[in-house]
Amino acid sequence: MSTQKFDPVKEFASLRDSVSRALGQSVGMMAGSFYPLVDIYETDQSVIVRTAPLDGQLETVEVTMEDDLLLIAGVTKPEDEAPVESYLQRERRFGKFARALRIPRSVKAEEAQAHYKKGVLTITLPKVKDVRPEIIDSDEVE
Repeated sequence: MSTQKFDPVKEFASLRDSVSRALGQSVGMMAGSFYPLVDIYETDQSVIVRTAPLDGQLETVEVTMEDDLLLIAGVTKPEDEAPVESYLQRERRFGKFARALRIPRSVKAEEAQAHYKKGVLTITLPKVKDVRPEIIDSDEVE
């Protein structure tokens, strides 16, 4: 049996992330749409949000950010629409999609860039430079 020390900061971060995922999923369900799966990672300069490939053709997309909440919403449509009665099985999702994501870093939303290629939407959010207080050597203070 392994013993692990309880870390309240780590536990709170895990709970916060779970709530954030649930919020992102519920936004899509409330709107009668689906939510795309995403990966979020960071480089030294940016936070990158990348969706899993979206089925069909992207008809519209809107990316907005308020405080630390990024909202991705749009509409996809099939490349070629077969009559409904022709389908033997239909699993791919088309139509409205939405996803709300909490971005855990300070970013410059006004400088964000979005690219769509081969069904994948990539949003690049430049990070705000870390402003650290300057430490004054006590020998310099009189």
